[in-house]
Amino acid sequence: MPISADKFCPEENTTQFMKRIRSAGIIMNGEKVMLIHRLNQGKEYYVFPGGGVEKGESPEEAASREIGEETSLKAKIGKLLYHHVYDDDTEQFFYLCRYLSGEPKLGEANEAREMKENNASLYTPEWHEVKELPKLLLYPLEIRDWFMDDIKSDFKNTPREATLKTSELRESL
Repeated sequence: MPISADKFCPEENTTQFMKRIRSAGIIMNGEKVMLIHRLNQGKEYYVFPGGGVEKGESPEEAASREIGEETSLKAKIGKLLYHHVYDDDTEQFFYLCRYLSGEPKLGEANEAREMKENNASLYTPEWHEVKELPKLLLYPLEIRDWFMDDIKSDFKNTPREATLKTSELRESL
């Protein structure tokens, strides 16, 4: 069942604080998964394609839009796998997605503009073998670990949810 966008994006004329919500797609294609390779201010790491939920958008819609912007791929949004709630009033949703078509390349959205303006940033969509993931600095590492466990059981134990302190998130392998 889709999650209502109203929970995350109240009307403009309200004084209610809007949560910062990130929605991401875990796109599978056989034994490969799509990742965004990031170089940001000298730090190299990977993330699942995703970004902020915009006003009037559900997390599922945001995941679909962000996948297009960051990878140029067509993917079918599937079931919610993971939901993280953080103590800094942010949340993240991760959806299992099925690859449909396309070749990975960065779209012309914010990330492409940032790369052109700032040579210190790099966003590159790349397919990676699932078996490689334990060796990659894939944020959040807690989601990477859940994914590695859950893929073995064909995601039978999902969705999973956790409330975490940002100060306790792992930052290295």
